[in-house]
Amino acid sequence: MRERRRSYELMIIISPLAANEEGIAAVMNRLTNTIESGGGEVTAINQSSPWGRRKLAYPIRSYVTGEASRRNFSEGYYVLIHFNLSASQVGDVERTIKLTDTILRHLITQVEQKGSSEEAPVVEEAVAETEEHE
Repeated sequence: MRERRRSYELMIIISPLAANEEGIAAVMNRLTNTIESGGGEVTAINQSSPWGRRKLAYPIRSYVTGEASRRNFSEGYYVLIHFNLSASQVGDVERTIKLTDTILRHLITQVEQKGSSEEAPVVEEAVAETEEHE
Protein backbone atom coordinates (compact mmCIF):
# COMPACT_ATOMS: atom_id res chain seq x y z
CA MET A 1 0.00 0.00 0.00
CA ARG A 2 1.34 3.40 -0.99
CA GLU A 3 1.57 6.02 1.74
CA ARG A 4 -0.15 9.35 1.18
CA ARG A 5 2.08 12.35 0.52
CA ARG A 6 1.52 15.43 2.62
CA SER A 7 2.48 19.06 2.22
CA TYR A 8 5.11 20.44 4.59
CA GLU A 9 6.72 23.78 5.25
CA LEU A 10 10.32 23.95 6.47
CA MET A 11 11.87 27.10 7.94
CA ILE A 12 15.63 27.02 8.46
CA ILE A 13 18.09 29.57 9.80
CA ILE A 14 21.56 29.26 8.30
CA SER A 15 24.62 30.51 10.15
CA PRO A 16 25.81 33.94 8.94
CA LEU A 17 29.29 32.44 8.48
CA ALA A 18 27.88 30.19 5.73
CA ALA A 19 25.45 32.78 4.35
CA ASN A 20 27.27 33.26 1.06
CA GLU A 21 26.15 31.95 -2.33
CA GLU A 22 28.15 28.72 -2.10
CA GLY A 23 27.15 27.96 1.50
CA ILE A 24 23.44 28.52 0.92
CA ALA A 25 23.51 26.55 -2.33
CA ALA A 26 25.25 23.64 -0.58
CA VAL A 27 22.63 23.51 2.20
CA MET A 28 19.75 23.78 -0.28
CA ASN A 29 21.21 21.05 -2.53
CA ARG A 30 21.66 18.72 0.45
CA LEU A 31 18.07 19.23 1.64
CA THR A 32 16.61 18.98 -1.88
CA ASN A 33 18.50 15.74 -2.53
CA THR A 34 17.26 14.26 0.77
CA ILE A 35 13.64 15.16 -0.01
CA GLU A 36 13.81 13.87 -3.59
CA SER A 37 15.60 10.64 -2.61
CA GLY A 38 12.70 9.94 -0.24
CA GLY A 39 10.21 10.22 -3.08
CA GLY A 40 9.24 13.81 -2.32
CA GLU A 41 9.09 16.98 -4.34
CA VAL A 42 10.26 20.51 -3.46
CA THR A 43 7.49 22.87 -4.60
CA ALA A 44 8.91 26.25 -3.56
CA ILE A 45 11.99 27.82 -2.01
CA ASN A 46 11.64 31.37 -0.70
CA GLN A 47 14.66 33.35 0.41
CA SER A 48 13.66 36.77 -0.90
CA SER A 49 12.11 39.54 1.20
CA PRO A 50 10.98 39.28 4.02
CA TRP A 51 13.37 36.32 4.39
CA GLY A 52 17.10 36.37 3.82
CA ARG A 53 19.67 37.79 6.27
CA ARG A 54 17.92 39.08 9.39
CA LYS A 55 18.62 39.93 12.99
CA LEU A 56 17.57 37.19 15.42
CA ALA A 57 15.18 37.88 18.31
CA TYR A 58 17.76 36.48 20.74
CA PRO A 59 21.36 35.26 20.38
CA ILE A 60 21.82 31.60 19.46
CA ARG A 61 24.86 29.76 20.79
CA SER A 62 26.14 27.17 18.37
CA TYR A 63 29.34 25.35 17.51
CA VAL A 64 31.26 26.40 14.44
CA THR A 65 33.17 23.80 12.48
CA GLY A 66 36.81 23.83 13.58
CA GLU A 67 36.26 25.71 16.86
CA ALA A 68 36.29 24.11 20.31
CA SER A 69 33.79 26.45 21.97
CA ARG A 70 30.38 27.76 21.02
CA ARG A 71 29.85 31.16 19.47
CA ASN A 72 26.93 33.58 19.86
CA PHE A 73 25.09 34.47 16.65
CA SER A 74 22.84 37.53 16.51
CA GLU A 75 22.02 37.23 12.79
CA GLY A 76 20.97 34.40 10.52
CA TYR A 77 19.89 33.68 6.97
CA TYR A 78 16.23 32.58 6.78
CA VAL A 79 14.96 30.21 4.09
CA LEU A 80 11.38 28.92 3.70
CA ILE A 81 10.92 25.64 1.80
CA HIS A 82 7.61 24.05 0.74
CA PHE A 83 7.66 20.36 -0.16
CA ASN A 84 5.51 17.23 -0.51
CA LEU A 85 6.68 14.02 1.15
CA SER A 86 5.31 10.92 2.82
CA ALA A 87 5.15 11.10 6.61
CA SER A 88 7.55 8.20 7.07
CA GLN A 89 10.32 10.06 5.22
CA VAL A 90 10.19 13.27 7.31
CA GLY A 91 12.56 11.70 9.85
CA ASP A 92 15.25 11.46 7.16
CA VAL A 93 14.89 15.17 6.42
CA GLU A 94 15.20 16.03 10.13
CA ARG A 95 18.25 13.78 10.44
CA THR A 96 19.91 15.58 7.52
CA ILE A 97 19.13 18.96 9.10
CA LYS A 98 20.61 17.92 12.45
CA LEU A 99 23.78 16.68 10.73
CA THR A 100 24.22 19.95 8.83
CA ASP A 101 26.36 22.16 11.08
CA THR A 102 25.52 25.39 9.27
CA ILE A 103 21.80 25.21 10.17
CA LEU A 104 21.24 26.96 13.51
CA ARG A 105 17.49 26.28 13.88
CA HIS A 106 14.71 24.59 11.93
CA LEU A 107 10.97 23.99 12.10
CA ILE A 108 8.95 21.56 9.99
CA THR A 109 5.17 22.02 9.97
CA GLN A 110 2.47 20.16 8.11
CA VAL A 111 0.39 22.41 5.86
CA GLU A 112 -3.29 21.55 5.83
CA GLN A 113 -5.29 22.05 2.65
CA LYS A 114 -7.72 24.97 2.73
CA GLY A 115 -11.36 24.01 3.07
CA SER A 116 -10.63 20.69 4.77
CA SER A 117 -11.22 21.91 8.32
CA GLU A 118 -14.75 22.10 9.63
CA GLU A 119 -13.82 24.17 12.70
CA ALA A 120 -13.88 27.56 10.91
CA PRO A 121 -17.70 28.01 11.06
CA VAL A 122 -17.70 27.06 14.76
CA VAL A 123 -15.07 29.72 15.50
CA GLU A 124 -17.06 32.33 13.60
CA GLU A 125 -20.20 31.43 15.57
CA ALA A 126 -18.31 31.73 18.86
CA VAL A 127 -17.06 35.20 17.87
CA ALA A 128 -20.60 36.26 16.90
CA GLU A 129 -21.95 35.05 20.27
CA THR A 130 -19.34 37.02 22.26
CA GLU A 131 -20.14 40.19 20.27
CA GLU A 132 -23.86 39.81 21.09
CA HIS A 133 -23.15 39.60 24.83
CA GLU A 134 -21.08 42.81 24.89
